[in-house]
Amino acid sequence: MRHSRLLCVALLLSVLASVVHAGEWPTSRGDARSSGFAEEKIPAQPSLLWEFKPEKSGFEGAAVIADGKVWIGDVEGKMFCLELATGKELWTSTQKNGFIVSPAYRNGKVIAGDFDGVVFCFSATDGQVLWEADLGQAIAGGANFIDETVLLTSEAGQLFALDLNTGKQLWEYATGDQLRSSASLWNDFALLGGCDGRLHKINVRTGTAEGEGLLLDGPSGSTPAVIDSTAVVPTQSGQVLAFDVEKGAKLWSFADAERAQEIRSSPAVVALSGPSNPSLAVVTTRNRRVLGLELSSGKMLWEAVVRKRCDASPVICDGRVWVGGLDGTFYAFDLRTGEERWTYSLTGQLIASPSIADGKIVVATDKGTVACFGTKN
Repeated sequence: MRHSRLLCVALLLSVLASVVHAGEWPTSRGDARSSGFAEEKIPAQPSLLWEFKPEKSGFEGAAVIADGKVWIGDVEGKMFCLELATGKELWTSTQKNGFIVSPAYRNGKVIAGDFDGVVFCFSATDGQVLWEADLGQAIAGGANFIDETVLLTSEAGQLFALDLNTGKQLWEYATGDQLRSSASLWNDFALLGGCDGRLHKINVRTGTAEGEGLLLDGPSGSTPAVIDSTAVVPTQSGQVLAFDVEKGAKLWSFADAERAQEIRSSPAVVALSGPSNPSLAVVTTRNRRVLGLELSSGKMLWEAVVRKRCDASPVICDGRVWVGGLDGTFYAFDLRTGEERWTYSLTGQLIASPSIADGKIVVATDKGTVACFGTKN
């Protein structure tokens, strides 16, 4: 009985550790489960509130948001901190190599890995480098957190666990092939979609895998999206699969037999209620489509066609799907029907997903623009 109570307490602490506070978007996919969902209110026709355009910059990773601030790294090696309300530059820290993935925020610290494999911990307040750790491998995705542990993936196929306060390496796990996704959390497990065609399930307390991984229908570079015990992960061959990670069973797979649709982005998931309002998984494909799939069955409920390919991952918020295209068009589609509700054109490609917090949407282009949308006062 005592063991059961301790287990329940441990699971509760893990759930609490993954909770995102209101007004925050602390990781690249919004929360520890990489759901790509924000519970915010966005106007029907968002207005451009501000733009930030530093010289000689380009952005490939998404921004993170907390405490009324925005942090984002550019491909030149600069980490910026902006005021969310105004876009005012609060501090900048310049490093040797560029940042091509999203930073992550936790307890007053901003974690970011560069393409040379060095991980930096910045003070969220003033940009001071609190510690750095050289992993020797290009960082594949934005960090995730479990309690005081930082989880980072490398392109060489490693999942690293570092101490948030010191940068000390706690353990590493090798998948045996490349990784291009971040780790998603389900209870005390990290989930990784691997280029070896497996969905890996690693105990974050010990760094050991549970089994050999669940078989995918091809290599995956996508970050799994988790809702309850269901993990949704696409593959580069165009399949979208859902697994019950508690039971280790595949629930469904989806593929469009008529159109090849390589998928490199990560899905977004949301739990809804009622037969006329089913829970959804949303994915973007490389043949210019955004797909809404029924979460319980994998059935395609709608598709939207965009002007140019979307490699960016979608975000679900306030009854709409938000996603950027490689032509610089930022879209909002109706979550239930897929109908286009709003667009805005920016200069440059939108490679990274949007970030949504405190009623505002932040996007960035590879030409060096950070733009914020919301309600004008």
